[in-house]
Amino acid sequence: PSIFNLPNEILFIIIKKLNIADVIHSLVDVNERFVQLLFDPLYIQNLNITLMTIKSFYQRTFSIHEQVLSNIYENILPNIHHQVKQLAIEQHSIERILTHNYSQLYSLSLVNFKEEVLYQYLRDYSALRNLLTHQITHLNVDIQSDEIQTLLSKISSNIFTLILSLCQRLIKLNFSQVFSYRNSFIPICKLPETCLTYSTLIELKINVATFNDCLCLLNRRFDCLSKLTINVGDIKYERKQINNKINLKYCLEVKD
Repeated sequence: PSIFNLPNEILFIIIKKLNIADVIHSLVDVNERFVQLLFDPLYIQNLNITLMTIKSFYQRTFSIHEQVLSNIYENILPNIHHQVKQLAIEQHSIERILTHNYSQLYSLSLVNFKEEVLYQYLRDYSALRNLLTHQITHLNVDIQSDEIQTLLSKISSNIFTLILSLCQRLIKLNFSQVFSYRNSFIPICKLPETCLTYSTLIELKINVATFNDCLCLLNRRFDCLSKLTINVGDIKYERKQINNKINLKYCLEVKD
């Protein structure tokens, strides 16, 4: 039987299992029925414009074909940008994708970014900064690494601090725990201590280099933090005083 004979409910289930960028590019011009399915508000509100290619468990690349990206940017996004609530992008598409106004966007995933590239965007790219400051409540950050286990540089530590100071509405932050196969750790203790209070953050997932980094993180002022999941690269402990008390109502999960 032809796929055209399937009921809309079955087609919708199939479409939801596929990468949305490829689906939109491939099916948007098939017929009016597919257009209506693709632009269903429940489907289009979660837009993932990344495509993972798996070479092995630890070797994965993220890229989207230029023709697909151009089609989405020129022909698709102008019609749906006001409906998108969750968006996933990678570094090669960020400037074109964020030129549109996403008035309902609350969740942003920055996938497979190089440290220095992401840091520059966070400092200089006004479209990204405005979204983070005024709209984003859920943020996922994935830093690119070529090794199975990587100690990230101070740039990633600065990215973490910049995100906390920039995002005024942030509730949930996943920093380097987006994909389980990545083991990228950041050094928190090297960061200067500040008197800033991060009053909105409720849930934090993060990979830190050492147990002391874990303690340094707890020393920061997360007044509303209730769930903290930490993956610690090196569990060695040196005496460290914690001045701040965090009310972790639900979960403190430390992984080694």
